[in-house]
Amino acid sequence: GLTQLAPADGAFYIYAGVEGVAEDSSTFARDLLDQEGVATTPGIDFDPVNGDKAVRLSFASKPDDMREALVRIKRFTGR
Repeated sequence: GLTQLAPADGAFYIYAGVEGVAEDSSTFARDLLDQEGVATTPGIDFDPVNGDKAVRLSFASKPDDMREALVRIKRFTGR
């Protein structure tokens, strides 16, 4: 359900759009954490102009944990 994925460019972070899924990135991050136990960082922390439309996801963990996080994100977004 997340859109407009920015290339990771060799890092273990992905910047993903939340338009159409949430009111804004802060709401998305808070609700995802509350409902699914998955932490993301609101894009506003990185981009004060358009950051309310994206979140930053870190993939610096064990592969099984990342798979579970993606299952939860998919469930949360209804996709």
